[in-house]
Amino acid sequence: MRPEVLDSVRRLYPGACSTAYLDSAAVGLVSTRVRAAVVDLLTGHQDGGIAAAPAWRDHQEVVRAAVADLVGGRPDGISFTQNTTTGLALVANGLPWGPGDNVVLPAQEFPSNSYLWRGLRALGVEVREAPVRGGAADLDALAGLVDDRTRVVTISAVQYSSGHRHDLARLSQIARGRDALLVVDGTQAVGALAVDVEGIDVLAVSAHKWLLGPFGIGFVHLSERARDRLRPTTVGWLAVADPFAFTVEPELATDGRRFESGTENAAGIAGLGATVGLLHELGRDVVQETVLANAARLVELLATAGLEVHRAADPATHSGIVVAGRPGTDPAVLHRALLDGGVRCSLRGAGIRFAPHYFTSDADLELAADVAGRAPAQ
Repeated sequence: MRPEVLDSVRRLYPGACSTAYLDSAAVGLVSTRVRAAVVDLLTGHQDGGIAAAPAWRDHQEVVRAAVADLVGGRPDGISFTQNTTTGLALVANGLPWGPGDNVVLPAQEFPSNSYLWRGLRALGVEVREAPVRGGAADLDALAGLVDDRTRVVTISAVQYSSGHRHDLARLSQIARGRDALLVVDGTQAVGALAVDVEGIDVLAVSAHKWLLGPFGIGFVHLSERARDRLRPTTVGWLAVADPFAFTVEPELATDGRRFESGTENAAGIAGLGATVGLLHELGRDVVQETVLANAARLVELLATAGLEVHRAADPATHSGIVVAGRPGTDPAVLHRALLDGGVRCSLRGAGIRFAPHYFTSDADLELAADVAGRAPAQ
């Protein structure tokens, strides 16, 4: 990202100017544009203007189209959700499971993409876990677990505790070879990396991490075959083709709206629209290049400062997450030193998880390496 562009972007993120914020994998900062969009929406509600529902819902469809474009999808595949879990639950609750069916996923998945599948065991569904080696799912082993009774193959696009970026194209071949749905948790990728839904049946995303959006809003993109297979389990007045017809029997919408049951999170959608709009302005490829460059620069600086970085050699597996530790130093002590030194990051997996974004400056990266290098051993 050009220096003049970075300067203008950083002005949109006051939080990035008061600390070295390297924690977007936990909670992303919201921009002044996101705040303004949410405030404008609530001001309209306060003043009675939002009562003109058709105007608001026209804008909602603009946001739906922008979100679809961000992931290379179609607007009719987008359903707004509360978060990743509610998006994945559309699948867990919407398929007609039977005893002997199975779900295949890697071990060590983030709880959002683990707990709800384990709950299906009460229905006689088997949960099969592929081993994780060096922070990455063993895709050869995973492929061996998929059979004709596999209904879902699910994985995180980027593993939350290691930063490993998985090969979604190969996973699509594995899943579709057995007519299973490929379900992807994209929360640690979308907003930082260019993710396309080609070959993905369900992409579930929360907005509050790399997407730099508000809490409590997210989306799923559903392929046509996923929409055909999934049954909405909570049908409300907005899930139908014409909500204002007030019919007795529901005629479900044929697009992603069929999974949006009741009154929407209007403020959340407004904020989501603002952050996705900024991504489109910057260009998702530029954002990806910037995030990956920042992560690579941080790896160099941390290594020079004496830290051990846990990262695979293959650049195709890299993401915006960098996990590092310092030999002989308790990770908790190192984490506290970084926080006290003005560097926001998380304690995860094998050590400290850093997550620079497109608003990150070289000075932020240098401060992180300097503080980590000088931290006390105990």
